Amino acid sequence: MHELGIVLEIFELLEEIMEEQKLKKVSSVTLEVGELSGILPDFFKECWSAARLGSDAFGDTELIIEFKPAIAKCRCGYEYELNKNSRICPKCKKTDYEITDGRDFVIKQIEAS
Repeated sequence: MHELGIVLEIFELLEEIMEEQKLKKVSSVTLEVGELSGILPDFFKECWSAARLGSDAFGDTELIIEFKPAIAKCRCGYEYELNKNSRICPKCKKTDYEITDGRDFVIKQIEAS
């Protein structure tokens, strides 16, 4: 379960930002999670909840996860959602594609005061 390690790294990063910006509280963190990032959102949320227990800085911090589907570009030029279409291009019915989106894991927004 690598999600816990990632959560702890995010908390360390948030602590650095809080110190640097002289912030007292992080209200929410928005993550953009790609379908192919290897992150399981349900496990991630559980780890987030467990890791923030007893934390003065993050006890009330809301986690918002925005899911991004895997996008493929077929050799024919058509872009489509990879897994929604069983890896088959809906236009030409081939499986000759390149993944163009959906692998990333990004801290998109931090709301703090």
